[in-house]
Amino acid sequence: MKVTTITISDRTRRELLKVAAELQSRRGEKVDYEDAIEYLILKSRRNPELLRKAMVGSGIPSEEFRKTLQEGRAEDRRHEEELERRYLG
Repeated sequence: MKVTTITISDRTRRELLKVAAELQSRRGEKVDYEDAIEYLILKSRRNPELLRKAMVGSGIPSEEFRKTLQEGRAEDRRHEEELERRYLG
């Protein structure tokens, strides 16, 4: 499976964590962000208004968003390199 990095605000991350915790409680097994996002996608298909709200722009200018995304990706690369040095190196 190919993976990618997404940039979300701290507020969104906290809310996603709450969804993951609720889902984990219901399932009785460990879940990750992927599981929580998939759950929300399935739920949004049953509730089009929720999907519409999720698709509304963030209000962040695209250049600022692009810069933040690049910084986040660079941070992820540094973290991956550190893990590789620690465990493979």
